[in-house]
Parts: sequence; structure tokens; C-alpha cells
Amino acid sequence: MGSKKKTARAARAATAASASSRPAKRFDAALWAVLAAALLVRIAYWAASRQSPFYAPGLLDPEYYHEWALRVATGDIATPPVFYGLPLYPFFLGIVYALTGASLEAAKFVQIALGLVTVFFVYRTGEKLSSRTAGLLGAALAAVYGPLFFHEQILTSEAIGVPLYAAAFYFSLRFLDEPSVRRGSALGVLCGLAALTKAGILLFAPFFAIAAFLHFRRAGISARGAVAAFAGAILLTLAPVTAHNAYHGKDFVFLTSHSGFNLYVGNNPKSEGVFVAPEGTGTNVKSQMEDSRAIAERESGRPLKPSEVSKFWSEKAKAFIRENPGRFFWLCKQKLLLFFDAREISDVNDYTFEKGLNPVLRFPWPTFLVLGPLAAAGLVLVTRSTYGATAWIWIGAYLLGMVSFFVNARYRLPLLGIFFPLAGAAVVEARRRLDAKNWAALGLALAAAVWVAWAGQLRLVGADFSRDWVNAGDAFTEKKDFQSAVGYYRKALDVNSSSPKANLAMGVALSGLGRREEAKDFYLTSIALEPSSQAYNNLGMWHNERRDFGEAEACFLKAIKLKGNSPEPYNNLGMIYGNRGDYEKAVEMLQKSLEINPSSPRAHTNLGLALHRLGRGEEAIRHWKKAVEIDPHFPEVRQILSLLEKGVR
Repeated sequence: MGSKKKTARAARAATAASASSRPAKRFDAALWAVLAAALLVRIAYWAASRQSPFYAPGLLDPEYYHEWALRVATGDIATPPVFYGLPLYPFFLGIVYALTGASLEAAKFVQIALGLVTVFFVYRTGEKLSSRTAGLLGAALAAVYGPLFFHEQILTSEAIGVPLYAAAFYFSLRFLDEPSVRRGSALGVLCGLAALTKAGILLFAPFFAIAAFLHFRRAGISARGAVAAFAGAILLTLAPVTAHNAYHGKDFVFLTSHSGFNLYVGNNPKSEGVFVAPEGTGTNVKSQMEDSRAIAERESGRPLKPSEVSKFWSEKAKAFIRENPGRFFWLCKQKLLLFFDAREISDVNDYTFEKGLNPVLRFPWPTFLVLGPLAAAGLVLVTRSTYGATAWIWIGAYLLGMVSFFVNARYRLPLLGIFFPLAGAAVVEARRRLDAKNWAALGLALAAAVWVAWAGQLRLVGADFSRDWVNAGDAFTEKKDFQSAVGYYRKALDVNSSSPKANLAMGVALSGLGRREEAKDFYLTSIALEPSSQAYNNLGMWHNERRDFGEAEACFLKAIKLKGNSPEPYNNLGMIYGNRGDYEKAVEMLQKSLEINPSSPRAHTNLGLALHRLGRGEEAIRHWKKAVEIDPHFPEVRQILSLLEKGVR
């Protein structure tokens, strides 16, 4: 009889287990369907984006990371000796290049796969914050969220930063479930890796460690070892970067040397809350590195180490904050509101602009217009839970760091890993509060959603699509396709005829087509709108081609006055003085050009010519050979070496 009762109980238990496993299997199947949809959307976008001028990494940050990754792929891990940008992404991309023969397509598909990782962690996080249903809703939103799959195809650090941030937040919730040394170490490593793509997570770490320690102490759980493992793992993960800077650069820089400059970009008399290059500095990473160093050294009156350059700019930012506290607090408010702008405020590729180039983006994919209010409501509705408190710390710490610098769409991306689960939780938790008639909670959630929706429509900064047309044209100019470039520059001028960059770019393209008379007018217009070193340098070349050496010299001197760290006008002045027969002065100018850019085959060639005229043949040969070493295909130096082989000395 007893045996029969046991058999019956076992049968009932098996039936219950089978019943509970069916919903789990349904959720698993639904998650696979969401992941499959995410993959299809991303492949469709990739296929359509191949015709975009921005597909290849030829401009701005993608170009910088691409070139860095190519060096890593060849085994050069010592350049730069001190990191200016965070290194994890270029090293990751370099490994992909090394394994695939520098295949851009392979890199893009790896980043698609990482996008699916983000979707997966969104599901797991939503499951913890609220329920499996919330996780699925959040994952489904992530799968088709336009700005996410758009940015996943750009070669920037967010390609690995977004999944790392999503994984780190999920593991922080797991750590709260079980504060073990193993989980603390895993969380610390993830936070450290995420910090090497976007350093904002470093503010979360100390707040979370303190909150977690107090939470465990209230619960009577000993967690000192686990919290210590978390902190130690972060430091150990970051330590190789500091060691690299100290060993190769002989300078103590914790992570990167650009933090001071970025702080000044966000806090100076002309700051608007978004990226605006300070006067005398360029917009791409390479020019920012060179210009920020040149200005700092000129004002300091001595050569500076990278850490000293960063300190120079951070001190300027701090001085501005001390002297203008009202303006500083206004900027903080401005940046906070800009963070919730429903548009994607770009600094590389513009999401809205790309819609005109990519038919897949024209579909009405969800954007922050939908995500922002839902995430705000979800954050309010999960506040009372321990997980909800962690979400507040995560978001609050990141926003605190962000308002110290400036805002753009890429800086919002790392928080998507928590915004998607919160959006899913908003739907589920709102239904629960409605069933429970908890009107107070629903009212607060609605108020939060309305505030974010309101902030999203403020349009505190304008959108200038002429910049995007110029960038598109620049992509063709880089490939010497000047005819195509002219078409894009014309569209830029149609949008904003007063754009100095568009006028200058049009002049460059027309010069490339041999239409130099037309080019001159655009150079002059650009100078009238905003005098720049490049415009004066190009106008000087126009005069030089007509052998109007006096006007050319005046233009090159103005170019140097506007930007003393630009190598081209020094090289061109050297040519002017060489044509006049003033070889001593030519040597002086060409040497200055090479001090700024030692890798210019043209400057080495021209310096060799000037030295040759002065009878300094051995020095001339050394520079000509250096030019060939830098660029074996450089035509002018080949001609010179041919003459040398015939006995010219």
C-alpha cells in the first residue's frame, strides 16, 4: 500500500514538472525566434549599407580604429606608446583582421554576432528585473531597434561596448543573488572590459560596491571577500593599459590621455552640450591629438608628455567651471536634457541622414522616441526591488559621468542594455499595478514617461545635415573619386551655402578635377566665412601653380599663423623658397614640416632637393631613401633616385 502512495506522489510530481517545463520551452522557442529576427534584420541592413559612402572606415573615428587595428594585426602593439583612445576595441578588431586577412566584411559580421549577444543579455536581465515576458518584450525591442543595429555596423568601440555593458549589468544582478568570490571576479572583469570601451562604468563600480556591501550586511551575509574580488578584478583588468603607457610611453596615464581634452570640449565658453571642436583643433581623432598637444605646448612654452597635455586641458576646464558656476550648471542641465533627445545626435554617421542612403532604414523601426518613455516608466515600477535600486545606481552613475563631458548618440548606447529590459518591465509591471489598482505607482510611472517624452522633443540643438553631405563627399575624395564627391558637396551647399567646410571641400574636389579657377572662388568663400589653415594652404597652392610666389607665400604664412602644427604649409613654403633659390630658408621650413610629420615622403623628397642644391649630397640621399622607405610608390623620389644612379650628386 505504501509503495502505491509513493508511486502516485511521484506521478503527480512528474506531471507538475512536465507542466512547468512547457512554459519554459515556449519561452526558449520565443527567444530563438527573437534572435533569428534580430539576425535577419541585421543582415538585411548590412546588405543595403554596402552602397553607402560610409560603409568603409575612411573617416573620423572608424578610420582611426581601423588603422590602429591594422597595426595590431601586424603585431605592432606598442603604437601608440601612450593610448589616446581606449584600446580594447582596436585590439579586438586587430585580432579579427589578423584571423581574416583584414576582411572588413568579417569584422562587420562579427559585430552582427555581438549584436545578438546584446539581445540575449537583454532577455536575461528583463527576466530578473520582472519576468520572462518582460525579458522577451525587451529582447524583441532590441532586435528591431533601428539605432542599435545601425551603430553595430560602424567600426567604433560601441560595437563591443554595448554587449559588454549589457553583460556587466546582468552579472551585477547575479552577484546580488550570490555574493561569491567567483561571481565578484567575473563581474569585475566584465566591468573592467566595458570600461576599456567607454569609461563611464567606472563611476558605477564604487557606488555599487558600497550599496552591495550594505545590502549584504543588512541581510546578515558576509560579502567582504566577494566585494574585494569585484574591486580587485576591475583593477587587474585595467592594469595592463596603465602598464603599457608606463612602459612604452614612459608616462603615468591610467587609461588614456584624451580625458582632459574631452573635459574641456564639454566645459568651455563655447560649449553647447554636444561635441564642438575647440578653436584651433580639428574634428577627427588624429587632428585632435596633434592640435591639442600643439596648443598645450605652445601655451606652456615647452614639450609636454601626454599626461601633461591632458592635465593642461583639464585645468582649463576646471578654471572655466570655477569662474562660471552658473554657466556650468546650465551646461549640466543642457546635457541631461540632450541625453533624452528623441533624435540620435551623431558625431560619426547620422542615423536620420543615413535613411536617405539606405532603404532598410526607411522602415519605421522603433527609436528612442518609443524606448525612452517606456524605460523611464519601467525604472519607476521596479524601484522597490533590490534589482531596481541597482538599475538606479547604474543609470545615475553613468549620467553623472556623461554630464561632465558632452552628449551624442554613441554615448547613450551603453545604457541600452538596461533600457530595453526596463521597457519590457514597464509593460508587465504596469499590468500588475493595474490589476492591483495601485494608482500611485501607475501615476508616477506615467509622469516619468511623459517627462522623458517631453525632454525628447525639446530640440535644444539643431541638426546640420550639410556636415553629413560633406562627410559623404569626403569618403569619395579619399578615394580620388572627385566627380562623385562634387555631387555630395553640392548637396551640402544646397542645405547650407554658408558652411565653410562645404565650400572648402568643394574647392578641393574641383582642384582634383582640374577645375582650378572654380576652386579658387570656393577657397575664398570658405576663408571669408571662417579663416582656416587648410583653406589658406589650398589657396596658396593655387597661386603657386600660377607661379605667383609672393601671394602663395603670404597664404602659407597665414596658414601657419592659424595652425602652427600643420606640416603642409611649412612644406609648401620650403618649395617657394627653393624656387627662389633661397635653399637655406627652404631647408629650415622643410625641417619644421618633418618635425611635425616625420612620415611625409614629399617633405623628405623636397628637403633632399634643397640639401642637394646646397651641396650636402649625403644628407640629401638619406632623405630621398627615407622617402622611398616610407612610400615605395612615391613618383617624384623614384625620378631622383634614377638620376642618382646615373651619377648625379
